[in-house]
Amino acid sequence: MTLYDVVLKNLKHNIGKYAIYIASLVFSVLIYFTFVSLQYNEQISEAFGRDDKMGPLLAVVSVLLAVFMIVFVWYSNAFFITNRKQEIGLYSLVGGTKKEIGRMLFYENMCLCLLALGIGIGLGQLFSTFFSMILLKVMGISLVVHFSINLGAIVQTAIVFGVIMLIASLHGYLLVYRFRLIELFQAKHRMQQQWKPSYLLAVLAVGLVGAAYWSLLHAYDSESWSEHFGRNMTLSLIVLVAGTYLLFHTGSSFFVELWQRRKKAYYRWKNLLTLTQLKSRLKSNGFLLTVISVLNGMTLVAFGFAYTMYFNTMQTLGDHVPYSYQMDVQSVEMNNEITKVLHENKDHPVLFDETFDYLMVPGFAEGLDTIPGGYFYYGETFALLPVSTYNLLAKRLGRNEMNPLDAGETVMLGRNFIGSQHEEENVGRTVVLTSEEGEFSFQVTGNRIESLFSYDVQPSVLIVDNGMYERLKKGNAVMMTRVVTVDKQLEAAELTEALRAVIESGEVDYQGAHRGFYSFTDSYRTAQSIYGLLVFVFGFMGLVFLIATGSVIYFKTLTEAAEDRRRYEILRKIGLSRRKVKQVIARQTSLLFLLPLLVGIAHSCVILGSLSKVMDIQFVYPVSICIAVYTCLYWVYYKMTVATANKLVNP
Repeated sequence: MTLYDVVLKNLKHNIGKYAIYIASLVFSVLIYFTFVSLQYNEQISEAFGRDDKMGPLLAVVSVLLAVFMIVFVWYSNAFFITNRKQEIGLYSLVGGTKKEIGRMLFYENMCLCLLALGIGIGLGQLFSTFFSMILLKVMGISLVVHFSINLGAIVQTAIVFGVIMLIASLHGYLLVYRFRLIELFQAKHRMQQQWKPSYLLAVLAVGLVGAAYWSLLHAYDSESWSEHFGRNMTLSLIVLVAGTYLLFHTGSSFFVELWQRRKKAYYRWKNLLTLTQLKSRLKSNGFLLTVISVLNGMTLVAFGFAYTMYFNTMQTLGDHVPYSYQMDVQSVEMNNEITKVLHENKDHPVLFDETFDYLMVPGFAEGLDTIPGGYFYYGETFALLPVSTYNLLAKRLGRNEMNPLDAGETVMLGRNFIGSQHEEENVGRTVVLTSEEGEFSFQVTGNRIESLFSYDVQPSVLIVDNGMYERLKKGNAVMMTRVVTVDKQLEAAELTEALRAVIESGEVDYQGAHRGFYSFTDSYRTAQSIYGLLVFVFGFMGLVFLIATGSVIYFKTLTEAAEDRRRYEILRKIGLSRRKVKQVIARQTSLLFLLPLLVGIAHSCVILGSLSKVMDIQFVYPVSICIAVYTCLYWVYYKMTVATANKLVNP
């Protein structure tokens, strides 16, 4: 029998044993190909147009996925080889040379990887269409995605996965040179030694995690964080990860020992069988559980943040963009043409239509509050409106009107997208404005958190007395703008294009952020496309990390269950029923799933809680949804792992 015959025979008769390994390889190929196919999909590229910024983002994420594939395939291959060590020892015992056994493992692994590559790409072709539809849906783009074969994605996936499977196959080939024969036969019979955890390290673990939590939650009120945000964030995360490792390596075992001292509870059969080996396993799996908990935390932070931004932006966009349209008045003729377009459109009647002027006045903002990091909300130029104009717009928008102001008083307006705000911000401070007559000092008597313009970059707005407004006109730029609100503004795409055509036909060539025409529909679509893309990318990455962490625990649980098979057989022989054995398996497995999940949730809640203070955004509702969905998917993996482990040791 030749070496190739042995390889074919192993593949034919042991395909069931290889199923888990093949499934992990197929999953890796499927995930990578599905994402890369979005990058090469011509329909999606056309939907984004020339200014497509999705391509670079998907390219970066595809690199991250390639790194993930390397780690995941390596771990899966290590699990696969570990379960075959005794088989490798038998080949060596019957006379096989290390070179022959290594070649056999190399050929087998290459065959399995090629099989997984074909299946993964085939399934990826189907799933890519499905995920393309999801991407366009969350981005608010109406487009029917047709099935297409992406040759570029196939070639890129084949090259990347080819390199990975070559490395994995070489790992299997070199394995026989690393172990002695006796080590291969004793791989599954190593006894876990009981050890006594260190109280000092347990206290240190709790202290490090607590210190990191305290630092993150007090970041907004700390001057050190304002000046050195990046440095402090990095140090806090390093301390948090170190504390998490000690928590799993020593702290968890310490708490198990405390539980064991409660003799009445410990000697119940469920607790006795569950906790007997738990201390040693938590110590040996400390690094693994730390990595899983960090990945869980990263996933919940990334997806929770993206979904929160998407949720809050869609809910509060009307506060930032108060009008259906805002247009700079260029000429009387163009203004009449705009009026004509508005009146001819019967599907979206005009609710209000106002034209007003405002000033762009240079000033000094050094005395005003800053955001964390030392940056001013306010530039060196302020938008000025008289009280009469503000009250007119406030009445139209359904807001509270403003009382008359004295000559030296001003009220500030502004709704910042990022940064906590409060009604007393800057009240009592002084703003200095300039004109041809000289400098004028104004005391801030109030602060209203609202937007009065629909500009992409909101100016800092000051409301002043009517008389002071007329005096400040001298030597400062006077801007004339028209604001319109129509019925069913979100559905007014045709009206938006008609008005845009009128504006673009003018003689003024707008450059930069100030375009001269702003619409609610444009802002809504832009926000939905940007944050929808972030939700999709982080959601996809979160799904990948969820499946990866679940698979790692799955492999680890099955490995340990196989090692403990004889112990479970002894329990069966002394009278423990199958149902009780399954309960023991379920309790031991639940801790491996539950501990890193709870720690990851705690880390993510603290980090997101810190961000909520800085950004003044409500995270509770959207993040709660993310945690609930993530936990449910984790529970599915837990049930699958328990069922497989029970079938392995409790047939």
